[in-house]
Amino acid sequence: MNNPQDRGSNTTESLMLLREMMTYWERKRILYNIILMITVSIVWGGDIFLAKYSELFGLAIVLLVLGGIANALYCLAYPVDYLLQLTQVRQQWKATRWLLFAMGQVIACSLAIWIMLRQGMAYRIEN
Repeated sequence: MNNPQDRGSNTTESLMLLREMMTYWERKRILYNIILMITVSIVWGGDIFLAKYSELFGLAIVLLVLGGIANALYCLAYPVDYLLQLTQVRQQWKATRWLLFAMGQVIACSLAIWIMLRQGMAYRIEN
């Protein structure tokens, strides 16, 4: 039947798993944001300097909204990681979960570049 001690140990184990998972992914979030900032700086950096002072506020809003969306999408790694750690491949997963981070980073940078280079998002210098 349901032994209260088993429930307590399961709860403790789940909390430890969640804590470890959050620590891992939140540390990686810093790297994720740095890489996205570098990507934005490379793709859009010159355009930011060409913007008029009156356009900087709108540009800042766009960057904040896109950054918020990117960080919300980053959170999709949590349920994937949690579910895989509940399986028998937990140890192998912990050794290779950096691949999930790498794939997410590539997708995030690709989406950022695609959005930033769309017509109307970036300034075009016409000769």
